[in-house]
Amino acid sequence: MTKSFKIMTDSGADFDLDYMKKHNIILIPTRIMIDEVEYIDRENITKEEIIDKMINDKAKTSTSVAPPAEFHRIISEALENNEKVLYIAISSKMSATYQNGVLTAKKIKPENFIAIDTGTVSWGMTLLIDHAVIRREQGIPVEQVVEEIEEMMNNLKLFFMVDTLEYLRRGGRIGAAKSLLGKLINAKPVLALEDGEIVPAHTAKGTDAGYEYFIEKIRKYSEEYENYVLALIYGVDHPEFQEFGNRIKKEFKPMKLIYGELGANIISHAGPYLDGFGIMKIPDSAIEAYKTK
Repeated sequence: MTKSFKIMTDSGADFDLDYMKKHNIILIPTRIMIDEVEYIDRENITKEEIIDKMINDKAKTSTSVAPPAEFHRIISEALENNEKVLYIAISSKMSATYQNGVLTAKKIKPENFIAIDTGTVSWGMTLLIDHAVIRREQGIPVEQVVEEIEEMMNNLKLFFMVDTLEYLRRGGRIGAAKSLLGKLINAKPVLALEDGEIVPAHTAKGTDAGYEYFIEKIRKYSEEYENYVLALIYGVDHPEFQEFGNRIKKEFKPMKLIYGELGANIISHAGPYLDGFGIMKIPDSAIEAYKTK
C-alpha cells in the first residue's frame, strides 16, 4: 500500500497558483489560443486577461493540449524517485490530455502511474483533487484514495448557468440547434455534465429563476446525501451571485463550502459570464477527514 504519492492534473481543473504550490500539485497546462496568439495557461496569461480580451476585444478563444514533448518532460520528472503519481484528468470526451498522459507514461514507468478519467471538468475535478490532497495529508494509501475518488465520481454533479451558448457552439462543444436555446428572450441556459460531456439541462426565465433551479437541485441532493461538499463557482463575480451564496450558507450545511473562481479553460469555451455549483457526496470512509477541516 502506497501512502506517499504525487498528485497530477491538467488545466481542466480550477485552482489558483497558491493552492497548487502549497499542495505540490503537478500541472499539465493547456494551450490557450486567443485570436492568432498562443498562451500557456497559468504561465503567461491570467484568467482576468482572457476575460478582458473576450469582452472588450471580442477575441476568439480556443484551447489545445500540451505538445508531446511537454507531456514527456512533466511525467518523467513526476515519476522520478519511484514515487507513485495519481493523475486526476479532465473528461476524455472533452480533451485528449487523459489519453496523452496514459500513452506517455507507458513509455516511461507505467507501473507507477495511476490515471483517472474523471468524466468532469472545472470544479468537478477540483473537488476530487482536494479530496486526494486531504487524504494524502492523512497518510491514506493511494489505492484507497483511488477507490474513494471513483465512488465520488458516481455522485458528482456539476451545473452552470450561462448568458449565451454561442461560445460553446463556436468551440464545437454544443450543436448549433441546441445553441439556439440561448437566444430566447431573457433565457438563461443551464448546462450540466453528463457522461463526460456538457449538455443542456434547463432553460431558466432569468437569473433568479436559474438560482431557484440550482437551489432545488442542491436541496434534493442534500436530502439524499447527508455528508457532501459544495462549491459555488463563478466566471465574473457579481452581487447577485454573492447574494445567492449567502442564501446557500443559510439554508444548507455541507461539510465543506467553497466559493471559487472558474479558470481559463472553461471560460475560454463557455464565456466569462457563468455561475454554477459542484456538489459531491463524501464516502463514509472519509467523513471524519472532513470534520477536521
